[in-house]
Amino acid sequence: MKYFSDCHFHALTLNEPDFSALITSFYDSASGLLAANAAPGYIITPQMMKGTTFLDTLSNTLMAFTRPIDEIFMMIEDDLEGLYSSKEKHAYAPILPYIHDGKMHIRGMEAEKIIMMPLLIDFSSRFSSNENTYYTAGAEDRITPYVKATIKGIKEYYRKRPNGLFEFYPFLGINPIMHSMDSMKKLITKHVNTSHKMHQDHQLPSKPFYGIKIYPPLSFTPWPEDEETLGKHEWLYGFCENNRVPIITHTDDQGFRGTTAEDAWERTNPAAWRPVLEHYPDLVISFAHFGKQYSLTSRSNVKSIAQRYSHHPDSPWFYEIISLMKDYPGVYADLSFSGCTHEFYSSLHRYLEDSGEERERIVSRILFGSDFAVNLLKVESYTQYISIFEHSAFTEQEMETILSDNMLRFMGF
Repeated sequence: MKYFSDCHFHALTLNEPDFSALITSFYDSASGLLAANAAPGYIITPQMMKGTTFLDTLSNTLMAFTRPIDEIFMMIEDDLEGLYSSKEKHAYAPILPYIHDGKMHIRGMEAEKIIMMPLLIDFSSRFSSNENTYYTAGAEDRITPYVKATIKGIKEYYRKRPNGLFEFYPFLGINPIMHSMDSMKKLITKHVNTSHKMHQDHQLPSKPFYGIKIYPPLSFTPWPEDEETLGKHEWLYGFCENNRVPIITHTDDQGFRGTTAEDAWERTNPAAWRPVLEHYPDLVISFAHFGKQYSLTSRSNVKSIAQRYSHHPDSPWFYEIISLMKDYPGVYADLSFSGCTHEFYSSLHRYLEDSGEERERIVSRILFGSDFAVNLLKVESYTQYISIFEHSAFTEQEMETILSDNMLRFMGF
């Protein structure tokens, strides 16, 4: 059976994120605030500022974030079935909807099932929120209610769409610093599935999460110096390696954060994972967004300038991920959010063309991901995002490898 897979998307409402932590993260560094939000090519582009484009984009994005989780799932499926019309004059779109005749069609590939991996982010807080404000909140476990809401959303989708093409394999968000060792162990052992078996006929297993989602900008350090925190990390990595549970970690220099931009970048840098992989070489981990960096300061070095001249990706983190792929067989990267632009695929393709014998190995480690609904800040719809991927220079065989074969190997199915 062939599968279409989205290995990186988010189904969350405005209830889950801690917006107070996001705002507080700007207090300590005005330069970090400027660096994070003035990064060219991220969200605020010249095209975005034309007319009402920014407001329309924001409204479209909030439309997705303000729906119940099951409705988010159904909205994506409806989009793939052609139930919505593009408002953009020159948007790429398939001649027929991507879902027709009971299957998912892309390029020459037909998929009987669509594997969706909602990634939960652990927005839990161990400390009180901003003490400079009148209304404050104490420490809060935000992942447990998010888990319950996700499970409920999946079950509702299965109930309402008994013939739907979606099958869900969510990843549990964990930030060990926000939990005691005991509570973290309980969360993981209660919810994480280690069977490596795909479920059939919309039957959600008792342990419905199939991987771990890590989000460094919320104060997660891959290999911390503090012994107590390191102990929790080591238990987590040991659990994942021993049970072959995959990890997906955020790896671009933007996004939601709970610390300064400079601190978030230090934690997010894929090089910070090298000591982890030295201790746990069989860990299976995907670096999301393929290490895309938007900040000018990160791409102003001589090597990045030379890469741009060669029309290759110019982010140092991209090449750090490639280096980790060479050294460790369980290292992958996904295309989420970075794939919002044709320019990203163009530079990636040029790099692969110049990689010689390395091309096949790199392609075998790439996962498709959308970063929905965050990607709506740069594309109009889920359909448009897939269409940009479809119009990339990947061959049909490579596209099938990325969409189906790599996902099965990454997940250990």
